[in-house]
Amino acid sequence: MKQKIRTVLENTARKHQTISYRMLAIEAEIPGPQIIHKLTNVLEDILRQDHQNGVLSLVPVAVSRGEPAIPRTGFFILLKELGLYDGPEQGPEAIDKHTALLAEIYSTMPKVQH
Repeated sequence: MKQKIRTVLENTARKHQTISYRMLAIEAEIPGPQIIHKLTNVLEDILRQDHQNGVLSLVPVAVSRGEPAIPRTGFFILLKELGLYDGPEQGPEAIDKHTALLAEIYSTMPKVQH
């Protein structure tokens, strides 16, 4: 499951796009019930693992369907735990942090058309 999620995140990042949690769960074929809960747990594991390994994580590509289309508060809480962010979980600072993370991700990947 983790590898399928990583593959979908990578394919999405290569298009310089984001993907909703629901679409990511569907494309990664996460079995029900509670597919979003399962997805969230795996995304947190991926973010922790990437941080431990010192590699750029693609987890910020996964976003909620709401406006603004940024990750949910748990993502920002985990960033704080990892020492990667010290702002609030919502609002302009969270949006700016997410925008910066996406820019960093997209700058490392040549854009592909689909």
